[in-house]
Amino acid sequence: MKHTLVSLFLCVPFLFLSSCKETELPPFDANRAFAEVEALVEISPRDAGTPAGKKAAEHLCARLTSFGIKAQVESFQVQTPAGKKSMHNVIGYIKGTTKQWIILGSHFDTMPGIPNFQGANDSGSSTGVLLELARLCAKYPPKVGIVFAFFDGEESTVDYRQNDGLYGSRHFAQQIKQSGFSRQVYAMVLLDMIGDKSLHFTIPMNSSTALIREFVDATDATGYHDRFSLLPISVIDDHVSFREIGIPSIDIIDFYFGSKPKSNDYWHTPADDLKHISVESLNVTGTISLQLIRQLAY
Repeated sequence: MKHTLVSLFLCVPFLFLSSCKETELPPFDANRAFAEVEALVEISPRDAGTPAGKKAAEHLCARLTSFGIKAQVESFQVQTPAGKKSMHNVIGYIKGTTKQWIILGSHFDTMPGIPNFQGANDSGSSTGVLLELARLCAKYPPKVGIVFAFFDGEESTVDYRQNDGLYGSRHFAQQIKQSGFSRQVYAMVLLDMIGDKSLHFTIPMNSSTALIREFVDATDATGYHDRFSLLPISVIDDHVSFREIGIPSIDIIDFYFGSKPKSNDYWHTPADDLKHISVESLNVTGTISLQLIRQLAY
């Protein structure tokens, strides 16, 4: 993420949604999620293709395994404008009772070239929330299987417009397309930049209309309907990799991260640190996301 382009709103077919909403899951624990962010930020910067990036991947895999989730680090090499790099996705699976699956995703790498960069919001916040969601779901097996995907190489090495960035999600999307597994996946939900203290989700127009409706239902059910608006532009983010192979996808993101409303002056700067995210924002995101998972998988 996050070069944006104005585009037409493409309506993606959405053939099936599991919607057994009476399933009771425990409440989201935002303090645990924040602790996960703190632990990840200790590995900073964690640029793709660096030893710290690999260390971060191994850390995330260990966290998923500690929850009893079958997980692995999937390493791959890519040619980038900055040269050939080794990158590492982390993929965990919770099987359901049906053959269908959803994918929940976050990237964990940081933007290269920023001294002392923590990436607490971009990408720590979404990764922390996703880990806590994984911990909760592991205790309550779903009807629809859930893939927890942590992508490396989301950030560009030079320029998104030169087909640079989204390396991890593209690799995984092509992997599941070639194996045929993508035909069993009916939804992809991406979290990105969701820890801002002044959190307000800006759902981009290149998200699935059906999943936007599900997201709206989740905000209504949790009392957070006033926390989002629809962004009248498309956003280049990891959800695009799955849209391109025919999987309905949504990008749950607060595109503005800064010192004042609709400012982005903290984004990709050293100001993206722990003091500019909050437990309360992680709670809002986690609570809505957990409700969305209920709607899609339980």
